[in-house]
Amino acid sequence: MKKYLYLLAIILYPFYSHAQNLSDDGKLEDPDMEALRKWIREKRMITIKELGGDLSLSGEVRVEMQGFNEKKNGIDQRGKNSPTTKPDYALDVEVNIILDYHNDRTWGVVKLEYDNDMGVISGSTGRIALEKGYFGARLIDGETFNLDGEIGRRNLGNVFDSKVQYATLFDGGLLKFNKAWESIGNFYTNVAAFLIDDFYNHYGEIIELGMLHIGNTGFYLKTSFINWKKHYSKSDISDSNEKKAKNLRYDFAISQLILGYQGAIGKDKKYLKVYLGGLVNYFAKRLPFDNTLNNNKYRYAFYVGTSYGRVLKAGDWALDMNFQYVMPQAVPEYDSGGIGLGNATGTGFYTQRTNGTGNLITDRNLAVGRTNYKGFSFEFLYAISNNLTLLQNFQISNKQTNKVGPKMNYKKYEMEFIFAF
Repeated sequence: MKKYLYLLAIILYPFYSHAQNLSDDGKLEDPDMEALRKWIREKRMITIKELGGDLSLSGEVRVEMQGFNEKKNGIDQRGKNSPTTKPDYALDVEVNIILDYHNDRTWGVVKLEYDNDMGVISGSTGRIALEKGYFGARLIDGETFNLDGEIGRRNLGNVFDSKVQYATLFDGGLLKFNKAWESIGNFYTNVAAFLIDDFYNHYGEIIELGMLHIGNTGFYLKTSFINWKKHYSKSDISDSNEKKAKNLRYDFAISQLILGYQGAIGKDKKYLKVYLGGLVNYFAKRLPFDNTLNNNKYRYAFYVGTSYGRVLKAGDWALDMNFQYVMPQAVPEYDSGGIGLGNATGTGFYTQRTNGTGNLITDRNLAVGRTNYKGFSFEFLYAISNNLTLLQNFQISNKQTNKVGPKMNYKKYEMEFIFAF
């Protein structure tokens, strides 16, 4: 009898073993994988609570419509029968995902942007960008002062203040110092070094100093300096035209000064901000196009504006209006953050294209870029609900000087619904 029982056990064992390795949904489990999962659960899974700190996940869904009216020498630059394939009216959908972790002395921030054109034919499904990816730590934590260090990626405009510059990526390291005086105000310094081109070991430097709440009032003062310059030699670039283009594009060392006031006014304590900024590019040289411009250096820019209101909850609204005046050599075209002139064709100021590629421009009537403009910007923000906001923006500009580049006129209207969660 025992002989038959042993035989039956041998026959049934494979089926029993197979059943033991089945998961809840009937799929075959690898015993080694199950052991690995158990080890991860027991040894490697560390919760945010155990780490300490706060983890937040937030996001935005944006749907926007943009309308353009851009003319170069009286010719439309967008839409049908234009020299570009860009539309007069564009519809976009954008999604931003933000992950933010903070504990007592360290933090990390990640922001992913999905920005796509809309349309069955004209639409896109890619265009994913890492807008932010940096971490930081508090190095010194005093009673009235502190020093923080951060490294990674974000936009220059997330750290440094300007209406007409600081629009490009900031991949680098940052030191932030803050000091408060009870009767004087709050002083801060932001110092950074960032990567421009690792192939040529090209780095930039920037510093911003500011005093806020001067004398316990709403007045503030900010000054900054940014250096883009690198001298490219024959050992860096053998092609003389490419070398000249590089040196022209990075002839920028810009100093900026901002004066302003911000605070609550009136019985309803509405937020008011008034600001005036000016800047100069110390490295601007005479334009290389022809002899008629030998003594001209278009190195200055300024802007003035006001903001009223602040959006915090449903029913709130805010308005910002400003005027910008930017000469051709005041700000590099790759870091221009102002109104601009549209430039749908993407024509550069020193080269055929704004990204610095193509032949050098030798005719001053062809130079465009993203500067050389004066214009107005109006922005209105209204909170429809605590989550949904309507943004409307209108911009209008024309040439700052007609001595350089074609005749250009630019108008843009944008309406954007923003759902934040």
